Amino acid sequence: MPEVPGTGALKEKRRYTIEDYKSWPDDERWELIDGVPYDMSPAPRVPHQDKTGNLFNKLYNFLEGKPCKVYIAPLDVYLKSENQGDDEKNTVVQPDVLVVCNPSIVEEDGAHGAPDFVAEVLSDSTANKDFSVKRDLYERNGVKEYWLIQPDTCTVFQYIRDGEKLDGDRFAPIREFRRGEAVESALFPGFIWDCSKD
Repeated sequence: MPEVPGTGALKEKRRYTIEDYKSWPDDERWELIDGVPYDMSPAPRVPHQDKTGNLFNKLYNFLEGKPCKVYIAPLDVYLKSENQGDDEKNTVVQPDVLVVCNPSIVEEDGAHGAPDFVAEVLSDSTANKDFSVKRDLYERNGVKEYWLIQPDTCTVFQYIRDGEKLDGDRFAPIREFRRGEAVESALFPGFIWDCSKD
């Protein structure tokens, strides 16, 4: 996988595994995608945390009593890498907000498989990765709905898996919602979120 400019500093240039990832210092935050490590520092700014927390709270309240469960970063999500064999596991990410509807993929150390819904709140250091590398990763792993949220402008970009039951092979073309336009989830009908009001 080619290095994507503006996606965070990389460790020395070689491929890493989940075992490597688990050995790194606890005070550092990294994501590992197809063996390539991406630095998750510096810590997110206040607008990022505001939007992340608000979306999590709204989803938590909406999903209460339903089978799906919402989580907030940092939580490790282990996904299949590109051209990954059974003995080569080298992808783990920490989405800002995620919803899992299959409880069997959740273990003590994180989620082992694709969440149904993922939202990433954009920051200058991660935006390119979120729109390219992570979008492709989520698409090939079967995430059904993916939101990218620009916290300063309250623009929300929505990817929905194409197919009658959100079960297609690819995401449909991106949909953009600007400040003041509420976004309705395709996966959770009735869940509507207006970034500018939270």
